[in-house]
Amino acid sequence: MIDQVLSAIISKLNTYIGTLDPEVTPGNISFADAFQDTPSQNLSDKIVVSVVNIQQEESLRNIPFRRTVQVAGLPQGVEQQGEIYLNVYVLFSANKNNYLTALQRISQVIAFFQRQFVFTPADTPVLSALNLNKLIFDLYSTRFEELNQLWSVMGGKYIPSVIYKMRMAVIQDAPVSDAGIITEINLQSQILSTQTE
Repeated sequence: MIDQVLSAIISKLNTYIGTLDPEVTPGNISFADAFQDTPSQNLSDKIVVSVVNIQQEESLRNIPFRRTVQVAGLPQGVEQQGEIYLNVYVLFSANKNNYLTALQRISQVIAFFQRQFVFTPADTPVLSALNLNKLIFDLYSTRFEELNQLWSVMGGKYIPSVIYKMRMAVIQDAPVSDAGIITEINLQSQILSTQTE
């Protein structure tokens, strides 16, 4: 799912930048200096889009839920684990040969998300196929310490870049199980306890 969402956003970003060759490509920026076998793997002179962190949205913890569905005209209870709501941290790195061009490309990435930071199935059809109602891109401001640690972990030298937090990507792959339905409520014990008080 994450790959399909990012591919759709990358396509929109390439259209926005409007160069003859696609400027934006998915890839691991850690491998930017490594030898690439084919031109399609080449990350040089590109804006490289890398996922640098994936977190579960803690405010929307997944709990199992029950619901009633109709099966052959009869009600049936089913239970399913709740969805996992994700925050995906996406790094846009301008791995350009010319430093001023790199700054220009990062400015274009920021302008793109300033222009549209909320994506819905109406403007991004792939979201509908993935059962996503909305994607929101928030600029994530990193402290110098975080930035230093990030680039140290990736083993590279800092290049102009910006991080966006993509929320709420939803993962749901839990099976639906039969849970039965409530057909009768026993109020007798409640009435007896009220009378004895």
